[in-house]
Amino acid sequence: MLPALGRAMREEFLLDPEFLQLNHGSYGTYPKTVQTVLQEYALRAERNVERWVRRDLFTELFKVRSVLASYLNTDDPDDLVIVPNTTGGMNAIFRSMIFSPGERILHFSTVYGAMRKVIQYVMDTSKGAVTNLQFNVTYPITNDDLVESFAKFLNENERADAPIRIALIDHISSVPGVIIPIERLIPLLKEKNILVLIDGAHAIGQVPIDLKALDVDFYITNCYKWLYTPRGTAVMYVKKEHQGSIHPSSISEDYRQPSNFQKEFFWTGTIDFSPYMSLPMAIEFRKTLGEDLIRTYMHKLAVDGGALVSKVLGTRVLQMEEQIGYMVDVELPIRDVDDPQVLDPEYWQTTFLDRFNMYAAVHKHGGKIWVRMSAQIYNDLTDYEKAAEIFTTICNELNEKLNVKSICTHTDS
Repeated sequence: MLPALGRAMREEFLLDPEFLQLNHGSYGTYPKTVQTVLQEYALRAERNVERWVRRDLFTELFKVRSVLASYLNTDDPDDLVIVPNTTGGMNAIFRSMIFSPGERILHFSTVYGAMRKVIQYVMDTSKGAVTNLQFNVTYPITNDDLVESFAKFLNENERADAPIRIALIDHISSVPGVIIPIERLIPLLKEKNILVLIDGAHAIGQVPIDLKALDVDFYITNCYKWLYTPRGTAVMYVKKEHQGSIHPSSISEDYRQPSNFQKEFFWTGTIDFSPYMSLPMAIEFRKTLGEDLIRTYMHKLAVDGGALVSKVLGTRVLQMEEQIGYMVDVELPIRDVDDPQVLDPEYWQTTFLDRFNMYAAVHKHGGKIWVRMSAQIYNDLTDYEKAAEIFTTICNELNEKLNVKSICTHTDS
């Protein structure tokens, strides 16, 4: 019998009971039941690694992909491969593509930093033949306005001499943590024959994914963030018509042209496959709790927690409620948003981890400083109350430093 959702649920995880975790979205964690399966498969491999790798592994991975295919609503498990993370999947796709001179890669201004670098790599290695096209978005903005603006942007940037080859769109952006209405953007792209690649790094376990309904060319999602699997587990979907041209970024002995899709991604070199094997148990854990219960609890906690913190701070929540999954961004009342200390990630890491034994993700967007907080089944509103106190203390200190600096500057003048 599992405990109720909230602080009592921490018993099912391996978390330090004194650590305030409001940043589950970055690295995730997994319950003890998943840890048990992880260890069982590691032991199975160690007992007879030859049989495990040479005889059992490929069949066992097919079973895992079959479970994922059902969860993601796609008919053929062979359209899915398991990869360590979304970044690896993105590299496989972009570095497999052969671009023609003049072609462009479309992305949002809120694209994840690592993906921006992958696109930059493609441009650099093309020696200027391939360029990017950035759609600028600043929140808060309604979904209707976002879709209308995106449609207008596509029309204004349609060029025969510089076609948009592929669009990289987040399902849920990282910072800020916003659910993007991809089901309304995908048809706009397909109308213009633009390949669609969805970065679903934060999606699986946070929002329902229906690959049949989405009908995209590529979709990649990290399982370790929100699905309760160990780190180093992600799933990549590639539509059949593209599979012959997509290779892993680590080329190994099964490389062929056209791609031997499943075999090439199955073996990119020796790794520990135990995290992959734990995927079905993570989904079973969710079923035991109830998918609807998990989604309802975490969404409500994110909404209520964001409202609580913004009220204490006297600021605002960034997202519209329909754009909130399990992450919410709240403005921090920091007067000097360009203070080098405020913009230094090391400052926040040291302050949060060493001083307050907690973590949340601080970032700058639209000329303001925001904190992204992740809701999880082991959190409750008391966590947000404590976080609000911590944020108040930090912001007051930063603003007081600015007051002292202003007084000193005035005196010196």
